[in-house]
Amino acid sequence: MAELVVMVCLLATPEQCREFTVPGASTTDVVSCIRQGGDKSTAWQTQNSQYFVIGWRCVKNDAKPQSAQ
Repeated sequence: MAELVVMVCLLATPEQCREFTVPGASTTDVVSCIRQGGDKSTAWQTQNSQYFVIGWRCVKNDAKPQSAQ
């Protein structure tokens, strides 16, 4: 399993950035995650308008940060 991780910053305070795993964006492998990552990170940002996405990556489940809201 692989998880999509987005690096995001708050719009109000852009110096405050952190990483979140995107709920519902897990895939069976990293290659599938990479293929879908751009679209899923854009969809996450649309639903979480207080943040802006500055990057994303795919990780295996053993190295993931905290989950997004």
